[in-house]
Amino acid sequence: MIRAGIAGGTTTVAGEITKLLINHPDIEIQWIYDPEAEGALVSRVHKGLQGETYMRFSADAPMDNVNVVFLCFDEPGQSEDFVTKAGVPDNVKIIDVSGDFLEKSTFADGDEWVFGLPELSRKPLVRGAKHTSLPRPLTTAVLLGLLPLAKNLLLNTEIYITAVVNEPDAEPGEALCLLEHEESDEIARALTSVQQSFAAPMLFLVIAGGWERGITVNIYLDCPISEKEAVKLYQDYYDDHSFTFLSDSTPSITEVLGTNKTIINLQKVSKKLVVSVAIDDLMKGSAAMAVHDMNLLFGLQERVGLMLKSH
Repeated sequence: MIRAGIAGGTTTVAGEITKLLINHPDIEIQWIYDPEAEGALVSRVHKGLQGETYMRFSADAPMDNVNVVFLCFDEPGQSEDFVTKAGVPDNVKIIDVSGDFLEKSTFADGDEWVFGLPELSRKPLVRGAKHTSLPRPLTTAVLLGLLPLAKNLLLNTEIYITAVVNEPDAEPGEALCLLEHEESDEIARALTSVQQSFAAPMLFLVIAGGWERGITVNIYLDCPISEKEAVKLYQDYYDDHSFTFLSDSTPSITEVLGTNKTIINLQKVSKKLVVSVAIDDLMKGSAAMAVHDMNLLFGLQERVGLMLKSH
């Protein structure tokens, strides 16, 4: 049995990871760390856990009784502080959901931190990696839409990206980003690991969707191959990945809510290829990907604990 600890336990993503791990056949949660909530029932904070667990938040995070720690803090720097102060030993695997260690992550075997997107980094994750840091949800959605093209050296012209995201502090339809986006460097770094010649500019338009969860991304770019050839490239790339599916219609948020799925649609319009992507940012973009990474780190079948009911 794999013993897990969850740090930053009152955050939303920590609640979703808890819900996944409680029913995971190979996991036993040892503690859920949040000193400010010490003694409070986890089920009081994370709704839906009533009757599923009677665990309480802890102010202690003993490392001698865990094999893996999930870092779920939502303030920058908190995860790094926790790792330093808690003294996480080398034999304990770390899954960083906060992004504090993302800049340190790489795409190669044997490095200290591995970029945590399974569809890009599965080999290093299963070849003895100890630590992984997850990309942010928008980065995840864009990369899943572009990786097959990068693998086939087809990202050579301007890339236009329109994303509709959940943003509680914005009005529905409000533009959140025009042309430049803070995650573009991270996206480019990941794409360059696949297509070393990648230097294409990416132009973003990010809009608030007015919903609570989910991201849709539409990417379009000049592409010399036909729609049929593009579909074949995507099928070949994702053939042995368990959670990414091609659809013959434009994907919607309702198809992915509550799941670890990515749904992609491809259409050729004149000379441009249009790639449409939908994910649940809280699941595929955070909690479920963290559990997916854990399965790979420990050599488990990657779908274990992630066969989720669609909403």
